[in-house]
Amino acid sequence: MTPINKLVAFILLLLWYAPLEIAHANDNQLLSQAELNELLKEYKLSGVSVAVIDDFNVVYSATAGEKVFGSGDSINQSTAFSTASISKPVTALLAAMLEEQGKLSLDDSVAKYLTRWTLQKEQFPNPEEITFRRLLSHTAGTTQSGFADFYKGDAVPTAIDSLNGVNVPRYDSPISLAFKPGESWSYSGGGYVIVQIALEDLTGKTLPELAEEMLFKPLNMVNTTMYQPDSPLFLQNVASVHHDDLSVIQSGYPICPQIAPSGMWSNALDMATLIIEMQRALNGDDTKVISQAVARNTTQIETLDVVGGWGLGWMRLEAKGNLEWFSHGGSNTGTGGQIMGTMRDGRGIAIFGNGGNPARIPVIETVIATVVEKLDWKKSLPVVKQQIPLKLLNDFEGKYLAGFGETIEISKQNNQLFYQGRLLLWSHIESGELVYLADGEFGVEGYPNRLSLETVSGKKRLKVSRKGSDKVSYFESAPQ
Repeated sequence: MTPINKLVAFILLLLWYAPLEIAHANDNQLLSQAELNELLKEYKLSGVSVAVIDDFNVVYSATAGEKVFGSGDSINQSTAFSTASISKPVTALLAAMLEEQGKLSLDDSVAKYLTRWTLQKEQFPNPEEITFRRLLSHTAGTTQSGFADFYKGDAVPTAIDSLNGVNVPRYDSPISLAFKPGESWSYSGGGYVIVQIALEDLTGKTLPELAEEMLFKPLNMVNTTMYQPDSPLFLQNVASVHHDDLSVIQSGYPICPQIAPSGMWSNALDMATLIIEMQRALNGDDTKVISQAVARNTTQIETLDVVGGWGLGWMRLEAKGNLEWFSHGGSNTGTGGQIMGTMRDGRGIAIFGNGGNPARIPVIETVIATVVEKLDWKKSLPVVKQQIPLKLLNDFEGKYLAGFGETIEISKQNNQLFYQGRLLLWSHIESGELVYLADGEFGVEGYPNRLSLETVSGKKRLKVSRKGSDKVSYFESAPQ
């Protein structure tokens, strides 16, 4: 190699591993510092970290507020937050990457890899049914939805204690099954703890070590870790968690022995790096560590039951701007955030805040809505401009049961259909129009799925489907 070629190669290497560069959008285009500060004041949130992605690049980033409310210690671009459940898609990525390396199969029973803990017959009569794929998509039927936080000075249980129901608030018995694996969906942080133990037993490394080695270091995510506050390897620049009254919760730094479901710390810019890596992989572009196969595998819809769309780790239920997203939210006591990236075109948002749900959630929702509107991301539904058959309108009318206990009523008004009731488990939208798409299918603004009508044994039901997926679910007719 000539000296010139060596120099070019060296420069390219530096660029490849350089920290994420930000092509800043004009502050007036999205949110100014004054607007962010006003949001914090209005909703009583201590601090926030935001990054926005457009065309596979970070075009806006900002922080506001304080690590400890009233301290004067400002949050900056390097400040990390407890991300809560946003740990889950990272865990799923590690499992999928290990499968790609030939070290496991996602369709294997985790029992094959567990050595420090086992699936007891009493709780798991058919352990071969408890696969990585089901655990990572919350379809294994496992219990233990979420966990309480611990702080310095607490008697912190181990991850195995947690699975056994020992010294963990909320649970006094071992993790078990709520339904037959593969037959429904139920959010289970405990299922992710099983994955954590299996990955550690398989590799001989802790989950924080695996995450550091396989994702965080290669992607130069220097402000992200799965090490906990009681570890000497924990980060130094971190935001404290707060009560709703803006007082700090105990030491301010929650310790989560259940690392896989809720133990990661990060910030908006580092999560933007991960989102872009995923998006480039999905697009077939060059990436550093996440292959197209891994990106597709983890974002592929595994179920539409109950929740309306879930992959491996990634939520597939977002439809902001009528776009298709992979995403995940996080909510531990006094902290949390949201990360989301479009499946195409490289758009995304990462946002974190250190405050309780009443303060944090409206700030997050306001920022996301502002970004989607100001960057003109919203797409129109593919409406068919034709008269909806009168019989179809009449047949659709009725009450239906969503898989999470909600009753949805569909009624006809002026040759249009309208619904009342939540279509998604965690949606705040409770009414709207059903827009005719074609071939008997209807769509809804901000809803990712399509609705059509089926009749089985003389009883009608709504079929829930997603374009590009073979998964279906049903809203059965409500009893008269």
